[in-house]
Amino acid sequence: MSDDAAGRGAATNSASQPALNPHALASAQDPSEQFEVMAPPPPAFDPYADRPISTRTILSRGEVHKKGLWHCSVHIWIVDVSSSSILLQQRSASKDTFPGRWDISSAGHVEARKSLEETARCELAEELGVEVDVTELQLAFVVPAEQAPMGGCNAYEHVYFLSRDANEKFALGAAEVSAVAWRPVGEVVEALRAGDDSYAPRTAAYVDALEKELGKLLG
Repeated sequence: MSDDAAGRGAATNSASQPALNPHALASAQDPSEQFEVMAPPPPAFDPYADRPISTRTILSRGEVHKKGLWHCSVHIWIVDVSSSSILLQQRSASKDTFPGRWDISSAGHVEARKSLEETARCELAEELGVEVDVTELQLAFVVPAEQAPMGGCNAYEHVYFLSRDANEKFALGAAEVSAVAWRPVGEVVEALRAGDDSYAPRTAAYVDALEKELGKLLG
């Protein structure tokens, strides 16, 4: 990340953070995690109607990423509706994809035999110390993102939204998250659309759907 990008991150309002997260993981990722491999997406994938198709093959995280195979992830954007702001996390320097960049409030890969909602709940607890009921998690859209060529991975990104107050305290999982900050929704959408290199990249289809859903959420 450039010095200018780091400066932009430091200038934002940080979220209040208690020191201890009992759910936090000891390491940024585990290469031995098992992922269910998905078929590549069709050329015209509809974020609202289409869903990934399993190949019924299970491989380790390391192998899936090395071979650029398709798998699933969950993204949870935390939004404060009253201030039209959205919570970002800064990925730790130990992450194997896009270290140090600002990213989704909470996110993670879906391990084999785990549901999307179970994964989302675990990621929120591990990364931010946030505990939610499964009824709070409603899938908004799914976008296939081919990011292996740019240092990421090829994943079907399942996107959720969670409403929270900007004064809420977060307990960071330090192995995965370096910092969190609230930023205006419009600023985040604009940065993602422009390919701001202080952010983890998102596809054009993802940003379009994100902007649409945030517009509905904020009224």
